[in-house]
Amino acid sequence: MKGSIVKVELVNFMTYSHAIFYPGSRLNLILGPNGTGKSSLVCAICIGLAASPKLLGRADKIGDFVKRDAHITSGSVEITLSGGKGKSVVKIFRKIKKDNTSEWKLRGKSSSSKDVARLT
Repeated sequence: MKGSIVKVELVNFMTYSHAIFYPGSRLNLILGPNGTGKSSLVCAICIGLAASPKLLGRADKIGDFVKRDAHITSGSVEITLSGGKGKSVVKIFRKIKKDNTSEWKLRGKSSSSKDVARLT
C-alpha cells in the first residue's frame, strides 16, 4: 500500500544502538513489556517523518533523542515507505546531532524537513 512503512532503521536513537524493524502494511499495534523500546520506536517514526519533538512529550530538543553515551554525538532514523504497486520505495533519512541540528536526505539526496513534511 502506498505510503505504508516497510522499514525503520535506528542508530543511536534513544534506547537503541542499532535496530531494524520491518512492519507489515497493516501494522497498527506494538506490543511488549515495559522498558523494551515501544515508545522509542513510535518517537523514531514521528521524528523521522518531520514531527516536532515537542509533540511527543519526551523532550523539547531534537538532540535529546540521541542515545545517552559520552562518546556518541549523533544518531539517525531511516524510514522506508512503500511507493505503491510497481513504484519505487521512498527513503527518508534524518541524522540528529546532540547540538540540536539535523541533516535530511530524501530519496538519497540532501533535503529539508519541509520537503519531508510535504511528502507525508
